[in-house]
Amino acid sequence: MSLKTFIKWSGNKSKHIRHIIPHIPDEYNTYIEPFLGSGALLLKLEPEQWIINDLNKDLINCWKYIKSDPDTIITGFKKFGKKFKPMSIQNKKKYCRELTSKIEDMKYDINRSITYMLMKYCAYMGNIFVNNKFYFCGLELQIAFNNSCGFLNKPHLDNMLDVSDYLNDTNGTILNADYKTVLSKAKSGDFVFMDPPYVEDHDYQFNYNKDEILNDTFILGLLEQVKKLDYKGVKWMMTQADTKTIRSIFKGYKIVKFPVYRAAKKEYTNELLIKNY
Repeated sequence: MSLKTFIKWSGNKSKHIRHIIPHIPDEYNTYIEPFLGSGALLLKLEPEQWIINDLNKDLINCWKYIKSDPDTIITGFKKFGKKFKPMSIQNKKKYCRELTSKIEDMKYDINRSITYMLMKYCAYMGNIFVNNKFYFCGLELQIAFNNSCGFLNKPHLDNMLDVSDYLNDTNGTILNADYKTVLSKAKSGDFVFMDPPYVEDHDYQFNYNKDEILNDTFILGLLEQVKKLDYKGVKWMMTQADTKTIRSIFKGYKIVKFPVYRAAKKEYTNELLIKNY
């Protein structure tokens, strides 16, 4: 069974898995991922013991309900598809803007998780959180030009069931906490994979979490935490932007670069794998 991500997420590592897999330790006890996102590597490796976490409450809300009630999520996707697919492009955009504007006031229940996932798929580049507010800017190009909605098709819905089965058949914990809290749970023999938000020069307004501040202090905090993992005998790997600052701060560790395509800039750039083994 080859599991795939069930949610559209910026920074999704699905296309970069081939660069990461060769560096995964052959053996480890618990797999720990404090910046979960789409969970591409978790779903590729399918570890028997895991702790997964993300600070984004909506994201974790989706993971929890995929685990506990995928059937209701699938029903919600099908209901949305029947109404959405026949709409004109203009009405699709209007409908999505209306749904997205309601997310902020919804309870963190299964209906919010369904709406959140659907709007992430419908939105251009998957971005629905702008300047600390939910806002739908425009339709994903495949929807706008081809009425292509792969996220509503059977393979995607079946994958949700498979992901749910995996999460329930293994021994794991889903958390919504600060990454430092999660890393403190790591023990000797565990493996930690970190794909934190990158600190780079940018001018976009999209953000993962409300009032999120990413700067060199955040990076230095990561360094402090990985040193604690070193001391405890925990193997860890981190993906990072290829910048002079990152290379300087983590110069004491093994660094491997790999190419990635940035759709927003329509160009290739390098990212880094940093590890302590």
